[in-house]
Amino acid sequence: MKLFYYLHDKLFVLVLHFSCLLILSFYLLTLGNTPVTIVLIALVWVSIIFVYFTLDYYKRKRFFRGIDKQMTQLDKPYLIHELLEKNWRYEDELYRDILRKANTSAMETIAWLEEEQTDYKEFIEAWIHEVKLPMTSLHLAAAELETDSARKIQMYLIDLENQVDQTLFYARSDYVHQDYFIKEVLLQEVIAELIKKNKYLLIQNQMQVTIACEEFVYTDKKWLAFIVNQLIFNAVKYKKEGRGSLSFTAVSTKEQTELTIRDSGIGIKSHELPRVFDKGFTGTNGRAAGKATGFGLYLCKKLCRKLGLKIDCAAVENEYTEIVIIFPQNSYLSEL
Repeated sequence: MKLFYYLHDKLFVLVLHFSCLLILSFYLLTLGNTPVTIVLIALVWVSIIFVYFTLDYYKRKRFFRGIDKQMTQLDKPYLIHELLEKNWRYEDELYRDILRKANTSAMETIAWLEEEQTDYKEFIEAWIHEVKLPMTSLHLAAAELETDSARKIQMYLIDLENQVDQTLFYARSDYVHQDYFIKEVLLQEVIAELIKKNKYLLIQNQMQVTIACEEFVYTDKKWLAFIVNQLIFNAVKYKKEGRGSLSFTAVSTKEQTELTIRDSGIGIKSHELPRVFDKGFTGTNGRAAGKATGFGLYLCKKLCRKLGLKIDCAAVENEYTEIVIIFPQNSYLSEL
């Protein structure tokens, strides 16, 4: 609490005191009291006012400083009203009661919103699982036809399946801690499974794939597969005309393992690189393609952060795009 603001709040009381002092001085002067007597009375009055407001200011300053200190030590500062000591000032007790009622109302609203969010998440997950059943049937039916049209249907289904998975993982992204299992994972195995899964998409787009990832990392296999799958789709989506290439390489040091995913696509403009992981950012290429949502890389970044991984992007326009996922080495897990 600053002195200026304290005096500002007490301005009316101070003006009232000095107005009363002037009236009293004028009254005593008309009664024939000497100026010396009036000055002495005024000095006593002013001294009492000065001492009172000085003590009150320091007491209030200490009171609010204590509250600030308590708030910095709390994990949930909004519960500060529970720790406030009882005060002889009735006004302070009223403020504390107002805080308590406001916080109770806020907590009830938050609980209701969390319940609504949970219900929505559960509905989305149930809907996605229901949608995947007919999609699997369509995959099998298209595989039996073995025609060009069937291959196109396979591609559309793969793209649709990716969009559905993106929706599912986005719905779960705030609950990663409830749905992950950290274990030793061979990068080569994860990537090979994804390449097999997307073989129709890669063949149709003439993508040459090379894998050199004989490295083990500690992470959740399912979430990592989703992240890498998004990067594969991006590589296909933003490829150049004709044949393209997609490479996966991994290098380990004592501190970390780096998985580098590089494509020979249309790249990214240099001034757009700092924003590629922003939510909803599509960039020049995304707007030109007309089919970008701006959620793929954003979701990859969010999930990497939840899993304790780092992700970075480097690119040169019309040459390549390179995504690097960094896995920290965990000495404790490595010894198990």
